Amino acid sequence: MTDLVVPKLNNNDTTYVLLDWLAEDGERIRAGEPIAEVETSKAAEELLSDGDGVLHRLVEVNQECAPGDVIGHVFDDEEARQRFLASAVTPAAPTPEARPVGPVLTDSARELATAHGLGDHELREIGKAVVRRTDVERLLADRSAAPTAATEPVVVAAAAALAAGDGPEPDDPRPVHTLSRAQRAVAAVVTESHREVPAALAVIKVRADAALAVARQLTRATRTLVGLPELLVKVIGGLREDHPLLFASPGDGSSVRLAEAAHVGVTIDVGTGLFIPVVRDVEELTCAEIAETLMDFRSRAGGEGFRAGELAGGTIVVSLHTDPDVVLAGPIVFPGQTCVVAIGGTQDELALDADAQVVTRRFVNLSAVYDHRVVNGREAVAFLQAVKAALESPDHLAEE
Repeated sequence: MTDLVVPKLNNNDTTYVLLDWLAEDGERIRAGEPIAEVETSKAAEELLSDGDGVLHRLVEVNQECAPGDVIGHVFDDEEARQRFLASAVTPAAPTPEARPVGPVLTDSARELATAHGLGDHELREIGKAVVRRTDVERLLADRSAAPTAATEPVVVAAAAALAAGDGPEPDDPRPVHTLSRAQRAVAAVVTESHREVPAALAVIKVRADAALAVARQLTRATRTLVGLPELLVKVIGGLREDHPLLFASPGDGSSVRLAEAAHVGVTIDVGTGLFIPVVRDVEELTCAEIAETLMDFRSRAGGEGFRAGELAGGTIVVSLHTDPDVVLAGPIVFPGQTCVVAIGGTQDELALDADAQVVTRRFVNLSAVYDHRVVNGREAVAFLQAVKAALESPDHLAEE
């Protein structure tokens, strides 16, 4: 018998939803065949069978499952499956005198619940047999948002009556907006980042005229729309070897794992939610190839979406805030990484040229938000200075 174990598909989600079984219960399947489809907050992903055999399903469609969960078994033959079914024992129901037991907690959920003094009574109110850290976080958020008896006794009494089921309906006239699954995943990542990563910020001003000229030149030559974001991705990817800590993954507190290639995540938001698909092996790509990849990302963000593997494996992120008049952005450091670089909108300013004549020139602000446990300010600024130098003298990019 082989277990069907849910793999970890991305760093955004602690749970997924089983969308569909692609093989029937008791059906013979082959190794490598897709047998189930799960939904993450950003994508749908097929799960493949690790071996040949007869499928036995354990989890129903539309149920949540977490990385590491066993959702089914693959038996050598139907006879082995039937022996398994015959030996399965249904647990006896608790007697009326039995004390209710608390829900099962994951390790991270138990750690958080203990830190905040939550007991079985509060945890049972969550209403889940298996309580995960995100469930505890929501419970704590609800508790912190609730008014205290000292400040709002009437509201507290009404809330207690509602909880008992015999109180009036809330008279708050404001409409309720339910966050999408994708946005709830963003919330979880932001919460984890702010909780785990001691971030610092550095900002640098970059003259953009030369880079914009090269972008126009590449656009004409390749018939592919190239702009500052595409050049920035290329420049950052080329700095991995000189600035390895900005591409590293935090380890146990005393070490980090260095990236072997520049896989650059790029923020894409066309109104359907925030995605961070990854441009892989940037060092090996031309600016035109990067531009084609980003164009494809934007198209798919508004349509068919992404597969989970396309959103995983990034070693650094470029966060695009290129709308006019955006002066500065300070995004979060993505969990598992040490740096995110943000580019703001293009600005105009008056300056003196070499002949003391007033001219108009263009610039952008680049910011680096970095994990201060791994990267110090000196290294972050040196990295930004290297990006600045490459964008202000971009002739080499026209050849790549």
